[in-house]
Amino acid sequence: MENIDTKLLRVFDEIRRTGSVSVAAERMGMSQSTMSFFLAKLREVFGDPLFVRTPAGMEPTARALELENRVAAALAAMQALLEPPTFLPEASDRVFRLSMTDISHIVLLPRIVNHLREVAPGVRIEVQRISPDTPAHMASGEADLSIGFMPQLDAGFYRQRLFEQDFVCVAGPRHPRIRKAFTRADFAREGHIDVSPSTTSQLIVEQAIRRAGLARQVVLRLPSYLGLAAVIAQTDLVATVPRLLGEIVARQEGLRVHAPPIPIEHYGVNQYWHARYHRDPGHAWLRQTLAELFLESGAPPPGSLSRTRPRSSRREDSP
Repeated sequence: MENIDTKLLRVFDEIRRTGSVSVAAERMGMSQSTMSFFLAKLREVFGDPLFVRTPAGMEPTARALELENRVAAALAAMQALLEPPTFLPEASDRVFRLSMTDISHIVLLPRIVNHLREVAPGVRIEVQRISPDTPAHMASGEADLSIGFMPQLDAGFYRQRLFEQDFVCVAGPRHPRIRKAFTRADFAREGHIDVSPSTTSQLIVEQAIRRAGLARQVVLRLPSYLGLAAVIAQTDLVATVPRLLGEIVARQEGLRVHAPPIPIEHYGVNQYWHARYHRDPGHAWLRQTLAELFLESGAPPPGSLSRTRPRSSRREDSP
């Protein structure tokens, strides 16, 4: 193996194609003496003349005829190694694994699925819950992307901001005490719903409450946001949630949306991926697709554009 390389195989192939050492040399951009040198090396490697001079030109020996297809296949395989990989979404049946929060299930996932059904009908999505193991899953390839807010990631990950979220308070349509305004006194008096274990958004809310010198009466703790709307619609409890979630569940259950009576910091919703897969063409296509769906004017679902502050930058933060 150490005695043969791609150039020798190309010399063999050109002489076979042209039947001439001089023409093969010209096609490969080398002198005839250099071509003769490589032909001599080929004869040494294979222990056969390979090509003999005849009135019709350089004709292949039986050994050369035996090697012809294998050399062509070897050159084609080497050429394929150098060709950049491609991804055709309309023809792909690839499975992408996304790590998301419960909020993203409600706010983002329907839009992602509907878009992929149009542009890549064979592509499938598997959703995982964001957990302490998510960074390791992205590094190993068990998860392709994570969507949310993950400030704890170490080096080796890329991040792209999709949009920003602020907060709203939601209450039932016939709440006995809350009407048009939702005051600090209402906030302190009413029973609240919390999500446990605490999510990033709930931790931000808790910090804002402490800064405001208030306390909330948590009457109910839910394991996720998935049952939140139905509970609020049928009780006198309230909840403070990210705006996009609040507006969606308000439309679904006829809830009232109120501005929080205390200042609460916004937080960024990002997509994250590991550097190992940064140049994978399918992976890059999925990231670009999500950016087109949720960056700038595409960030929020219909009806909430004016209430969010999407980032206009498409910059990706490198590891």
